[in-house]
Amino acid sequence: MNGPMTERYTLKQNLYVRASMFTTEELRRQKRLGLSDINEDILNGLVQQRMHFEGQQQNMVRALAVALFLTFVSWNGGDIVIPGTGTSVGGVPAFLELSLLTSAFSVLMITYSFLSIQMYNSVIAAIAQSVLAKNELDADLFAASKVPTWLFVKYAQKAPVNGRVPGFNISTLGNFYNRLLIGSLAFVLLSAWIFAIICILYIAHDGLSDTVAGWSVYLLCIGLIAVACISMAANVLEFEHEMDFDNLESTAGNETDAT
Repeated sequence: MNGPMTERYTLKQNLYVRASMFTTEELRRQKRLGLSDINEDILNGLVQQRMHFEGQQQNMVRALAVALFLTFVSWNGGDIVIPGTGTSVGGVPAFLELSLLTSAFSVLMITYSFLSIQMYNSVIAAIAQSVLAKNELDADLFAASKVPTWLFVKYAQKAPVNGRVPGFNISTLGNFYNRLLIGSLAFVLLSAWIFAIICILYIAHDGLSDTVAGWSVYLLCIGLIAVACISMAANVLEFEHEMDFDNLESTAGNETDAT
């Protein structure tokens, strides 16, 4: 005999939506327990941590640019003096191998930083909607008041304020231009990421020696790049999730009884 029917709902969602939904559920739980007053402190802390990751990402981009430059110099047989050391590139043992590993590791760290920043954005948006619900202030404006951000990305969207339908609409030509603006930005950033990966793999294939050490560095670079690609795919991949409403309601009831 079949057990009691449970109300379930299946939907596809990516990692960011998953983070937002779990955060929203946690906010509901805090509200049931009377702990919603701390949400504003959490929101401020998350904004500060996101700023930390953005600074970390900028540092890793600089590190990648320097490492790729030194990799090209070493690969082409150039010999320059490393600033602040007095040592030339040619005088450093396994300099090409070290530069390639540094470049591959930088690509991985940039990818992780980007993924973390987007995750923070999802969680911040979910908490800000709860904290700022009374005055209906746009969560993005709250975040922009705390840290510098590219607001042109927000206002180039068709519905820039919390997805609400705007009271005035841009022309078809203007909408096309805004899409082109955002699309070109995404294209440039993604192309730079792909270009760095291609350069690392090509130079590693062409420039490393046919020895155990050379093959070890080559395979390690491939491994780091593969992990970076897997991480970047999390931005677009969606998987099915099943929501059990009975379980959510029973959890809420248990928390209510505990209080």
